[in-house]
Amino acid sequence: MLYIRIFMGIFILMLLLTSWYLWHRRNGAFLVFDVAGNPGLHTLLTACSIALLAVSIIGIILLFMPNKYLNLITLFLGSGVIFAFALLPSQNQQ
Repeated sequence: MLYIRIFMGIFILMLLLTSWYLWHRRNGAFLVFDVAGNPGLHTLLTACSIALLAVSIIGIILLFMPNKYLNLITLFLGSGVIFAFALLPSQNQQ
């Protein structure tokens, strides 16, 4: 049970770091994209950053619940937000 909390804590920390990174890159250059020339990408970075922060807060709350299966909610939500973020810039370029 303790190892699940440790790994979930690491996952939540990685979500927080990703959220922080997206928030600070929303006005500059992100990978190969120029955010300043693309307002849709600015909106996408902002929305994904806020969504990852919300998932992290939910994950911290669920981390201290006695039911270990509630941590799956954090895994699915975090993975879903990152998956959506990975797909949307590629559709944005078409």
